[in-house]
Amino acid sequence: MDYPILNVKNEDEAVIVLKNLYRTYGYLPYKMSKFEEYDLYVENKNFLVSDDIITFSDFNGKLMALKPDVTLSIIKKVKSTQYTEKLFYHENVYRALKNAKEVREILQMGLECIGDVGTYETAEVLMLASKSLAALSKHYVIDISHMGFVDGILEASGADFVTRSEIMTYIKEKNSHDITKTCDRAGISLENTERICKAATLWGGFEDLLPQLKEISVNDKTENAIRELEEIYSILKINGCSEYVKIDFSVMNDMNYYNGVVFRGFVEGVPVNVLSGGRYDKITERFGMKSGAIGFAVYLGILWQYIATPKAQDADVVIYYSEDTDLTVLTQKVKELTEMGSTVTVYRKGCEKPLKCSKRFEISGGRLVEL
Repeated sequence: MDYPILNVKNEDEAVIVLKNLYRTYGYLPYKMSKFEEYDLYVENKNFLVSDDIITFSDFNGKLMALKPDVTLSIIKKVKSTQYTEKLFYHENVYRALKNAKEVREILQMGLECIGDVGTYETAEVLMLASKSLAALSKHYVIDISHMGFVDGILEASGADFVTRSEIMTYIKEKNSHDITKTCDRAGISLENTERICKAATLWGGFEDLLPQLKEISVNDKTENAIRELEEIYSILKINGCSEYVKIDFSVMNDMNYYNGVVFRGFVEGVPVNVLSGGRYDKITERFGMKSGAIGFAVYLGILWQYIATPKAQDADVVIYYSEDTDLTVLTQKVKELTEMGSTVTVYRKGCEKPLKCSKRFEISGGRLVEL
């Protein structure tokens, strides 16, 4: 197996790097409880990545749940605000493993922009998603779709709700064969069938695909989606991110919750997406809010499942000292190494534990001697 090559050494370093990135663009840290009332998740079950929710009763008999999602908790807390909120979080979510009596705790980090969300805010969130993956890996890609474009071509086909749901399943799979069969059975015209199949199989840079997008555009919804994507890409291009963002209409989320752009991020060496996000105004409506909302989550816990743990090091350098070591010399050497970017662990001889490291030293004659 080829393990991903990352720019950071561990989860802790990744968290620090991402926190600094989000703060740079004015996003503020947000902390929340580990649990919520179970009803919050029951009412929004289709929004969740997994429906394996871990529940318990509190002292008053109310059914509670360890949070399987962060976004819903944030919306619940900020729904009364009249301002645009830009928040980031560093939280664990909890999911029960299917067919196993085990709870998985997954570290994720992400951000939410809730309030007056326009094209700039959407592009900013996508730019930060791109920069998040760039901070973790040199080799990454973000696949982006637009729910308005997909909705537009399905609306033009005249398909009923059941047929549309079936076609959407096949679009996610890039399955042109079953799209064609379903459209034929539903009496959808050949022109509309070909349009849907073309959209389902497109993948590539926006500028390369723009002529094809315009070719299959069919109504105001698709035209508006293309226009928004065009504006977003121009902003991403200024930020040096556009080459890493690809059009892929197979990226779709539940239309009862999501509208506008939706996206997923991948890094080389990991077979699943390690980032997902999108515009979810329809969820804020469920909470009685008249505001836009967009965000994403980086699944650090999932990413690190694919890291080769045997290759991981406890420290770059280990230094051993003895009773007669000059502690000022020891301190100076540790300072020099850490300022050069090395991680350093110091042990008194005889008290050390086995550690994986690049180099081992001892202090002798006022200098470091490699062992």
